[in-house]
Amino acid sequence: MPGERVLLTGASGFIAQHITDVLLSKGYRVLGTTRRQEQADQLTQQFTAEYPKIAEDKSLLQFHLVPDIGTDNAFDEVLKQNPDIDFVLHTASPFYFGDDRPLKEVYLHPAVGGTENILNAIQKYASDNIKKVVVTSSFASVVNMDKFKDKRFIHNEDTWNPLTWEQAEVEGETSAYRASKKYAELAAWDFVKKESPKFSLTTILPPFVFGPQKFSSSAAKGTLNTSAEIVNKFLSTEYPSDDKFFDAPTHLSVDVRDVALYHVLPLEINALANKRLFTVQSKFSGQRILNILNENFPELKGKIAVGQPEKTAQNEAANGPEYNNSLTVALGGVEFRSLETTIIDSVKQILESAK
Repeated sequence: MPGERVLLTGASGFIAQHITDVLLSKGYRVLGTTRRQEQADQLTQQFTAEYPKIAEDKSLLQFHLVPDIGTDNAFDEVLKQNPDIDFVLHTASPFYFGDDRPLKEVYLHPAVGGTENILNAIQKYASDNIKKVVVTSSFASVVNMDKFKDKRFIHNEDTWNPLTWEQAEVEGETSAYRASKKYAELAAWDFVKKESPKFSLTTILPPFVFGPQKFSSSAAKGTLNTSAEIVNKFLSTEYPSDDKFFDAPTHLSVDVRDVALYHVLPLEINALANKRLFTVQSKFSGQRILNILNENFPELKGKIAVGQPEKTAQNEAANGPEYNNSLTVALGGVEFRSLETTIIDSVKQILESAK
C-alpha cells in the first residue's frame, strides 16, 4: 500500500538497488541500511535524480548505517529509532571469497548471525508493527550437487541442499558459501517455528542473477558483481583464438529485475506468506551467452569467440540441474524475462558505458 515504510537491509547491493526502484515506483517509503555513509549518499543522489519527489519529501528514501550485520544486535538501533516500519526485506549478506580466516568465521557465522540479528531485532522492538519479512536466500540453499546432472531429480521450492557444515569445511570455500546460505535460511525458518512471530516470512531463492545494473555508472566500474562479470568476460574473448566450445557446467539464471519484483510481491500478495519462492528464468551455459551476443550485436561479430553453437542444446540437455518453479510463477503471477532479453539488456549497458 502506498505510503507504507519498508526497511531494506544491504541497500547498496546489486539486487537491492533494483528492489529500491520497485518500491519507490509503487509508492512505498524506503529505509535502507548500508555499511558506509558514502554508499548512502551516492544512492540518495542517484535515486533523487530518478524520483525528484525525494528532494521534497526526505521520508521517501532514507538510510541508516549498519557497518557489520554479523555483530550482535546489529539491527537493534535502526528498529528502535524507526517504529513506523511496516515490512522488512533482508538482502544483506557477507560475501568474502579470498579471506584467509577459518571458513566458519568467514561464511557461516556472518550469514547466520545477520539473519538472526534482524529477526531478533524485529521481535524485540517491532513485533506489533511489522507484518511481513522477506529474506534473500539462494539456489545454493536448494541445490543438491550430488544430483546436479541427474535428469530424474527435480529441484523445486521444497528442495533443500543436503550439504552439512562438516562436509563443507572439508570441501572448501565454494561449498562453505553454499552451506552458509542454507544455514542462514534454516535459521530464519527455525526462528519462525520457535518464536511464532506475528509477521509472515518469505524467502527468495535466486540462482545466478544477471541483468543490467540499476545505474549505468555502475557498469562503467572496473569490477561488476560476480554474476555480471560472467557476462562481461565473454565480451573479452577473442576470435578465433578463443573459439572453442565453452563446456563449463550448465547452471540456472534469473533476471535481477524479476528477483527484485519477487521480493516486493509478498508485501502485496498474502498467498506468498510463509513460502519459498524459486526465482528462475531458464538454464544457461557459456555457449548460450556467446550465441546471444553473436546473434544480437553485429559490432561484436568477428571479434568475440563463436564456439560451437550447434552443440548448445545438446550440452544444456545433458548438463546442469533440472528444475520446476511453476508454483512460484503461479503464486506470484509474473512470468520471468527470457535469458536473451536479460543478456541483451546487460550487454547494451556495458557497451554503452564503455564509450
